[in-house]
Amino acid sequence: MWRLLDLGAINGYTMTNLYEAVGHAVSEGDVPNTVILNHPESPFVNIGYHQLMDKEVHVDYAKEQGFSLVRRTIGGGTILDGPWEQDYFVIVNRTSPECPKSIPEFYATFMKPPVYALKKLGLDAKIRQPNDILVDGKKISGNGAISIEKANVLAGDLLMDAPTHLMSEIINAPSEKFKDKLAESMSDWITSIRAQTGEETSRDLVKKLIVEGFKMELGIELTPGVLTRAETKTLERLVEERKKEEWIFSKDNDQLMKAKQESTGTKVRGGLVVSESIHKAGKLIRILLVSNEESIESISISGDFFTQPYTGAVEKLEESLVGVELNKDALSVRIKEAFESIGLMVFGASQDDFAEAILKAKYETL
Repeated sequence: MWRLLDLGAINGYTMTNLYEAVGHAVSEGDVPNTVILNHPESPFVNIGYHQLMDKEVHVDYAKEQGFSLVRRTIGGGTILDGPWEQDYFVIVNRTSPECPKSIPEFYATFMKPPVYALKKLGLDAKIRQPNDILVDGKKISGNGAISIEKANVLAGDLLMDAPTHLMSEIINAPSEKFKDKLAESMSDWITSIRAQTGEETSRDLVKKLIVEGFKMELGIELTPGVLTRAETKTLERLVEERKKEEWIFSKDNDQLMKAKQESTGTKVRGGLVVSESIHKAGKLIRILLVSNEESIESISISGDFFTQPYTGAVEKLEESLVGVELNKDALSVRIKEAFESIGLMVFGASQDDFAEAILKAKYETL
């Protein structure tokens, strides 16, 4: 038996921590595998765990609009979530026979129900590996996955509408011209159920079809349920911790950011050099580097990639890189060793991509 939690409209802090509270319970075997359906009660900025808030988000604009700033534990890029979407979360114990062995297979399996829902609405929906759903070549659904102890989690949404202009406004663009192009680009590659059908679709119908998709595509019957007392208590604790600015701006508050404020690409105290690079792999990697030109003094790694473990792993990678020589061979060896010792897996970038991003930062200071 699988449990269905249909929770309706909830706030951003609850939405981005709910799957973790349930994930712990599913991992322990206290509750069955669970599907959660909900949607945001109001718009909020939802930033990926490994991203820098001030780099990615037009924070002043977001605050002026009254949008909450939220940092989730799943990787990926910055999005503006709002009442225009229908969200779904799939939480599965990895010992369950229904749980695929790999993350790519996990995506492919549990994205089938939302694809089914779209097809029942008359839309030619297709999965673009690893984690997007497209209609007419445009993105209508983004998905992310993490593991929580013995549970795997898929988080995704279906766009019932797509206010792309509003979405583009929250991105920290370097100029108005760039922002206009960003808004135009979003309109070109993001779509919605309303845009595709030409009419408003009932949220209840979309939810009904997602649930139906679990039965028709995967043979899974969902039984309505409620959060347990333990899940509610865990959720309340997580929300209380993660609505604080210490969490929301945790990556920005890194000590390396203080060095960034002093200088970029120039020599600072003791002949050290502070530099920065952006490298586009499958996902984006952003490097902030303090070096003595020969080796790494300190480093901050951010971006919209996904990792497993989902928290703490990149910080360990940063620590392991301190002191390594800034050449390809030394970096490649140290990164490989760090990945193995941490048990780190990255989706959207390879070990070579991280080495290349770091070297790019070094060379851009010369």
